[in-house]
Amino acid sequence: MNQQPLLPLADYQRIYQVIYSVLEASGIAVTHRACIFFAAVGASILRKYHDLPATISAGCMALMVDEQRANVVIYGRDENDVFVNDERAFHAWVECDGWLIDFMAPIMGVALRKDGVEWRVPRRMLQKRLIDRKVSLGEIQHVGEFFASHDHAITESLLDGQSVQFLDLMNACMAWYRRPPKALKKIALADSQGPTKKLTLCAPSIDGVW
Repeated sequence: MNQQPLLPLADYQRIYQVIYSVLEASGIAVTHRACIFFAAVGASILRKYHDLPATISAGCMALMVDEQRANVVIYGRDENDVFVNDERAFHAWVECDGWLIDFMAPIMGVALRKDGVEWRVPRRMLQKRLIDRKVSLGEIQHVGEFFASHDHAITESLLDGQSVQFLDLMNACMAWYRRPPKALKKIALADSQGPTKKLTLCAPSIDGVW
């Protein structure tokens, strides 16, 4: 039985666009490596603006992106069909009301290309019911099927280690965001190295749903 995702596409897309655009405007962030930032801001926005009990998760995750070629994107490491993760091999996402929400999913293909993996991965929204996750990599057989395992220690360590700049950019996202269909505020991002930058949405559009 199909079930509507927790967030409408318009809301998901607005959150993803705001986070992406602030990171790009900062001039200091590596957007395609900023999964913990996407998760932290996404969870905060859901709590403040959507009244949802969102939390941040980090650990291992895998997603089938091409069934014909059996291409599975793996965050973490697969060791003999067992996932492991550490602070060098992990992914971060949001969990809320039994759903996994990955606000970074639309630029998954960008991250792969930066790593030299030339897979054609569409820019899609990723919201999945946690009860539908597979228990091992071997069970992932069809496009959109996924595995996720939350590591509490890694999550806490990653969040504790964030910089003042991380918090400043997070605050900019929170100040700029408005829930659709409201228009975004007109604000600028302060830059200690130069003039302030007026924030504008610049994220690639989403073209589907996983």
